[in-house]
Amino acid sequence: MVILLDTNAFIWWVSDDSRLGMKSRSVIANTSNKIYISSLSLLECSIKVRLGKLKIEFSDIDKEISEGKILELRYDTLAARQFVKQKNMPQADPFDFAITAQAISKKMTLITSDRNILSSELDGLSIIDAQT
Repeated sequence: MVILLDTNAFIWWVSDDSRLGMKSRSVIANTSNKIYISSLSLLECSIKVRLGKLKIEFSDIDKEISEGKILELRYDTLAARQFVKQKNMPQADPFDFAITAQAISKKMTLITSDRNILSSELDGLSIIDAQT
């Protein structure tokens, strides 16, 4: 399975937060799955750190990436095209909208706890609730 972690699921994974459910942990830990983090999520994390809303060690992220446990996914023109054509989600912030576009365009399963995304019913979006 090819997985894209939404920012919240990613933060919970690297910080070993108990809000990340057992099913999601199992999927992420399964070495036969490819686990990706969006470059947009890294940007979102850096904004939250700068604003004092998040404490995270980027060295821990570097370690996960250098060990090949998590792969980086850049935002590309395929995702940009999907972003433009997909229908709106209720109260979606631009990061959520862009990350769903990445997941759909790359045919990835998105792990998220975001209620707007979970209830979005976007065509082509495969989702796992991060809290399960």
